[in-house]
This record gives sequence, C-alpha cells and structure tokens, in this order.
Amino acid sequence: MVDKESSGSGDRNGGDSVGYCFTDQDREIAQCAAADFNRKNYSACLQNLVRLEASCGQDVKLVHNKAVAEYFKSELRKTDQFKKSFSAVCAMAHVNLEDANTLEDVDNCIFYYNQAIMLFHVKQYNTAFQLISKVFSLIEPMEEALAQKVSMLLLELLLQTHQPEKALPQISYIEHQFSSNLNLPGTKLPGEKEVKPSEKGDKDKIIEGVDAESDPVKLRLLFFKIRCLLRMHQVNSAKKELSSLSSIQNNASLVFLRANLEYLRGNYHNTMSILMRLSDYVGQAKDICEHIHTLFYNNMGCVHHCIAKPRLSAFYLKCALREEEKLVQSLADESDGSNGLPLFKLGSNHNLEIKYNLGLALLHCGEPSEAFDLLVDAVRVYHMNPRLWLRVAECCIMVYKKSNAEDFNIAHRRQDMVQGVVGSNQHKKIILTPQLARETLPRGEEISSAIPSTRLEFASLCLRNALSLLNEYSAMVKNGSNIEPTTLRIVGGSLSALPGGLNIGGLGTLGGPGSHLGFGSGGASRAPPQKTCYGAPSSPLSETEAESLRCSVLVNSAYVSLCLGDYIMALKHAQELLMQPKLSGAHRLLGHLYAAEAYLMCNRISDAIDHLNPDKIKDISLAFPNPSELDKERASDPDKDSGEAKRNMQNWCPNKIGTARAVLQYNLAVAFATRGELDKAGETLKRVFAARGPECEVPTHVVMLALYLELQLGHSEVSRNIVRQHCPQYK
Repeated sequence: MVDKESSGSGDRNGGDSVGYCFTDQDREIAQCAAADFNRKNYSACLQNLVRLEASCGQDVKLVHNKAVAEYFKSELRKTDQFKKSFSAVCAMAHVNLEDANTLEDVDNCIFYYNQAIMLFHVKQYNTAFQLISKVFSLIEPMEEALAQKVSMLLLELLLQTHQPEKALPQISYIEHQFSSNLNLPGTKLPGEKEVKPSEKGDKDKIIEGVDAESDPVKLRLLFFKIRCLLRMHQVNSAKKELSSLSSIQNNASLVFLRANLEYLRGNYHNTMSILMRLSDYVGQAKDICEHIHTLFYNNMGCVHHCIAKPRLSAFYLKCALREEEKLVQSLADESDGSNGLPLFKLGSNHNLEIKYNLGLALLHCGEPSEAFDLLVDAVRVYHMNPRLWLRVAECCIMVYKKSNAEDFNIAHRRQDMVQGVVGSNQHKKIILTPQLARETLPRGEEISSAIPSTRLEFASLCLRNALSLLNEYSAMVKNGSNIEPTTLRIVGGSLSALPGGLNIGGLGTLGGPGSHLGFGSGGASRAPPQKTCYGAPSSPLSETEAESLRCSVLVNSAYVSLCLGDYIMALKHAQELLMQPKLSGAHRLLGHLYAAEAYLMCNRISDAIDHLNPDKIKDISLAFPNPSELDKERASDPDKDSGEAKRNMQNWCPNKIGTARAVLQYNLAVAFATRGELDKAGETLKRVFAARGPECEVPTHVVMLALYLELQLGHSEVSRNIVRQHCPQYK
C-alpha cells in the first residue's frame, strides 16, 4: 500500500498531494504507524500519521487512515464525528456512496466497504448488501486482506437478508480463494487501517481455543455453511457438518448451532438440554457483542412454545425482555454524554423482536389485550409484514370472543337460555333470552378505526392491510418480477392479523448479529428483492406459507365482516376463500359456514342451503395441504424423537368431524326455519339430537332452536318440557 501511495495516489483520488513521491523516511514512518495500529497503540499511530501528513500533505488515503485511527482511539464511540470525517474524505476522493454503480476503481473499494460496515451495525442490511455486492464484483484485483474481509461481510449480509441459497455457492468460491491463507495482519499502512474496522464489524469472531492446526478462515466458512444449511432447513446436511466440529470446546456459537439443529429436527427436550450449557459461556458475551442471558431466555421461550406450554413460553420471554431492558439501561449508562456507544453496540437492542415473540406467546395463553399492546409496538416498525397484521387482528377477535368451546357446553350454558321470570303461580311467565351469543360489540365513545384498540373495526383495518400486502406479493410472483414492494398504503390512519407460531427463526449461531433470535431486517426497511414475502422479524414467507396465510386472513376477514354487519364483504371474503386452490379442512368448513350466513342475512336462503350440505365436509384439520421441506426432512430423520411432534397450540373447536357436521346441520335447520319450512327444520334438528355422542357434541343453540320451533308450531306443552329439562330452576 505504501508503494501504491508513492505512485501518485493523490492525483488518482483527488487529494492535494498530486504526484507526490514517498521517500524512504516516509515509508518508514508509515510502517511504524501500521505497527502501532496493529498493537492498538492508536495515540502513537496518530503521531506518526501527523508526521507523515506534514511531509506528504493532504493525501486522501492518509486523511482516511487518520480518521480511522482517531475513531479506534475513541473505542469506536465517536461515530458521528467519524461519519463527518468519512464524508469529507469521500468528497475529496470524489466517491458517491449513495450509488454503488459508480464504483469502478478498485482503490475506492475501501470507502464502500467501511460504509457497508457502518450500515451493517445499524441493521440497514439491504443497503449494506447493495454496496458490498458491488465491491465483491471487483474482488479479483483487490488486496487480499481486504478481499477476505469483504467476502466474510458479504456472507453475513446474505444471511441477514435471508438469502442462504445464494450464500452457499459464495462459500465454495471463497474457500477456494482464501482457505490456504490465515488472517495475518497486513504490512502496509493504508490497507491495514482501512480494513481493521471489520474486526469489530464482522461479529463472526475468529474462534478462540481452536486447535492450532485448524485453518481459521476455513473454520469461519464452515460456520457460515452450517448457518446456511440450518436457514434452508437442510437438517441432515447440517448435522454432518456439525459432526466435524466435535473437537471444538468452549465456544458459545457452537452451542447455539447444535441447539438450532435439534430444534429444527423436533427434538425440543434435547434443545433445552443444550441451551442449559450456556451458563458456562457468559464470559464470552463481551467478545460476541450479544447478551447471552437474553438469547437463552428467548430461545427457551421458543422451545416451550413448540411443546405446547405457552405460559412457560411467556414466562421465559418476559425474562428475556427484562434482561434486554437491563442491557439497554447499562448501555445508556455506558454512553456518557459525548462519547456515545461503540459502533458494534449501536444495533444491539432487540426489544421489538422479543416483544413480538412475547405477544404471540400471550395470544396463545388467552391474554389478547396484553398481547395486543406488544404486537402494536412491533407493527409500527414491521408494518410490511402481513402475518403480523393478522396477529394484531386476532388479538381483537379474541377479545370479542375468546373461544367456541363454551357454546358446546350445554350444562354450563343452559342457565343463559332464560333471561328471567315474571308473575307467579298460574300467571308465571318465562322470558327467554333474545340470543345466546355472549360476544357483543363494545359500547362507548365512538373512535376512529385507525386508532389502535381491541375493537373489531381496528381488526378489519389490520386484515385489509394484510390482504393488501399479500395481493402485492402475489402480483409480484405472477409477473415474475423481482422488484421491491411499494410502500404500504394504509387504510384510514397513521398506522400502516387464529393459527400461527412464534418467531422461531432464531436459536442460531452467535456468528452474526441477530441470528440467534430470528431477528430480521432492522427498522422499517423494505423486503429484499426476491420472490419471498416480507416477514420480519421472522424469516420471509415462502410461496406456500403466503398461500396459507392468505387463507387465514380471508377467513378472519369474513368473520369480522359478519360481526360488523357487512354481509356483502363477508360473502366476498368467504367466496374468495373457497376458491383458493389449497385449503385446510377447518378453513373449508368456516368458508361454507360464513358464506351461508352471509347469504342468509342477504335473504338468499337457497344459496345458503347449498353451502350447508354436511357431505361437503370430510376433513377439519388445521394443517395446510402442502407439507414444508422441513416436515419432509423431519419425517426421514432416523434420530428424531417421534414423541416430540409439534402440536397445535390452540384446541380449536369443533375438533371432530361429527361435531362439525352437527354445526352444519344446525345452520341448515336455521335456514329452513327462516324460510318458514318448520317441519323440515324440525326433522333436521332431530337428526342432530340423534347424533349426539362422544364423537359429536351439540351446540347449546340447538336447544334454543328446538324451543323456537315448538312455540311456532303451537306445541306449548312440549316447549315447557324443554324448559323443565334444560332449565330445572324454572320448573
């Protein structure tokens, strides 16, 4: 690099020392500065740079190196000051960091690399990826030390932008180029200084305590390869690669990788056993720039979610949130005024990601109001995530009606059939309840549906946002374009949606920021330009997952529209749901029920009856018809514990085919009664009663319908007997 400077670097980079030739004394000073920098003696390094500056003038690379040395002297705390100095240097070099396509000179790669490092630490991964991709295209003529660091950063950014399938070929290329060379410090001043920030920037630290015969570059690449395989759910391949690291001890990254592997294989108890070993690695927290306690509690929460223990999951996630708050407070105390935080700690706040996980855990615990507050905080940042909008809407729906199970408990609900009694003796009159449904729309001051609240109006807005994002994604896939989605046009306000799981993309290696907790792209950045649906803070959704999500959004939209009295929109959503090419049994059942109710409320009874044929329902499973690649690989895994199958968190009701058909027949009887065909309604109701048994639960509404039919037919004594049988307190 000294030789490069002596060949007229000022003229090439736009500096003031045009055509300056370095003397032997200048080279000696430069080598001393480089040695001081490598020894982390930044004060002595700066003194030598000042001497060199007095001799050489304002050379661009010299000014850049001086800014880097001053930044390291401040322990990477004076980030704002460095940004100003760095911008001035880029202006001197006529470098436009806003447009990576302007990069043509390999000598300017260092500016783009350092800018990518800065963006990396503030979680602007997509912008950093665009810069480093351009830099990587010039890797052949690049200085080897810088080329190696650029390669490692590229791999990290490919993982952070959820492109592991593109990272694997790059790993093979990089291994072929650099595996025979160790990470030795450079001997030339500008090169060493310019690339030194990557030792803080790449959070994949060179692993300590490795056998001296190991190649550190190859070891880092192996860690990247395992992370890629785990992200791609190739668990068998990942297991083979991990087995080659059995001799490595005292490494927290390896613990997380092994835990992630067992988690993906469905061996959740093994996962917890591995995570318990993290107590031995607390001392590594400072080196890896992550808080191990936070990672441990979050991942334990994810695992307990998968073994159907939502309250334990919520407990661990609350512990993770407390640990994160402690960390944030300690960072605030550490940031003493003008110094600020070190660069590698600027993006260490994972508060929103943990809130997202905790919100989902609380939703499964049946605490929708508390979950709503947490998920609304997350959706303010991750507003391009359609699944998150669905979760927020589900909170509102659960506040409105918590479960269907109570509707099938006749013994418990029969007391709700009678509203009261008036008169006495032969003048005694029984007042029947106008409706059995307990769900009611909240009354009170009218507020805008755009203001976050657990009202169905806000749920409707959330579902429209989710559907809009999914439509945008579907159009992108249909057109075969890789353009980024446009900004969300939010309906009605300043804010830009029952099945589903936690954000469990994490349990990853400590090799990179955010890989442990499933932390996705930071901030409100757009999705990467690829054919996946934005899902931050979880991993992006595949096409199959997006199709399944669309079914969930449509079925919830139909339900909310029915509750709000918008029967035309309810019918539209239900019909669109039934037209989906792939549909779970439960969604098909609900689609027919909601379409029938919408038709009934629109006085199109014949159309409603067409949807209420019990023979149309042959399955009520919640599983989407197309199994994922992970499920297929799990099934072929010989070491998988078959007793640890992932369970449905919600005991959805009806959960038996007989009960589902009884519900359809009850609604069919309602349609007949509405049309005035009371005899048909009575016969249908008798079939429902006759089918009662362990495999066929009957909803309480059947009793009320029977009472209504007998009264309409003038069978007053039969009506009294029904009341005496089911409401003995009013004999």
